[in-house]
Amino acid sequence: MIESDYEYEDVAIVCADGEKIQARYFSATAPACDIEHVAIIAPATGVQARYYWRFASYLAENGVTTLVPDYRGIGRSAPNALKEYRKAKIRWHYWGTRDLEACILWMRKRHGAQARLSAVGHSFGGYAAILAEHASKIDRLLMVGAQHAHWPDYEKKQRFSLFIKWHVCMPVISRALGYFPGKRLGWLENLPQGVALDWARGASDYSKTIGPEGEAILRRSARLTLPVLAVNPTDDPYATQAAVRRTLNYLPQAECEEIYLHPRNLDVDEIGHFGLFHQRFQNTFWTAAFGWLTGHAEPGLFHLSNLDSLVVWYEEEEQK
Repeated sequence: MIESDYEYEDVAIVCADGEKIQARYFSATAPACDIEHVAIIAPATGVQARYYWRFASYLAENGVTTLVPDYRGIGRSAPNALKEYRKAKIRWHYWGTRDLEACILWMRKRHGAQARLSAVGHSFGGYAAILAEHASKIDRLLMVGAQHAHWPDYEKKQRFSLFIKWHVCMPVISRALGYFPGKRLGWLENLPQGVALDWARGASDYSKTIGPEGEAILRRSARLTLPVLAVNPTDDPYATQAAVRRTLNYLPQAECEEIYLHPRNLDVDEIGHFGLFHQRFQNTFWTAAFGWLTGHAEPGLFHLSNLDSLVVWYEEEEQK
């Protein structure tokens, strides 16, 4: 899942505040159709860009040039020295307002205004994408398990354990050490202290997590009118229906669709929060995602014959 044989270019993208983030750029050898399609993949919190490289390669092989950044403080965009890591002043929303903002402008500069730019946002990445000042330059947004960690929205059977892990232990450890040692604990990647504390706050209204500028940022997000497809496994303890709808409520003018996938519809025992980007879903979810991103398939069943009964609506599952 980590490496990719597809040809790529490693690039450094300079954000408006001068911070450089590292990204991998997968250039399509042939366009998907007459109109050029390009994409940005916005990773989940605590997940390195490399986790998405195979999915990015798949998109590029099928004609969609794709950029996958490591946010500041994560993976190849993190400082090497722990001392510097502890000193890093990074907030969670910076990944959208600064890092993804820079990626959007970089892709537009490289490919021009005529290219169709899509974003694929996983977990917080799906939410971070709408925080960018120039999110209006995105033509389509595919959210996968998108939410911003309001803990009462977690799946009820796992809610208490997830609350203790991320909203009690994580902030205590982060304050004590000056960063969150996720790698050492086996809890995803290391996180800058500011990111960990923002996640731990778990506010129902994300503007309160951001602070004084939050309301202005979210008013800007509320003006977005792009098509948004939110795809969510039914066994994802983070992106429950409540969490997903909380995210979509920030987009009252966008054309939002929700799809909930049950593991049995993909012939697997589980999908979870991270599973859909695994290569085993190349012939199912990846194919469907590509079709929607390029406008060749609408939501619902994605119009793919090999995905009969792909969609299981969450309300139906709740009744069982």
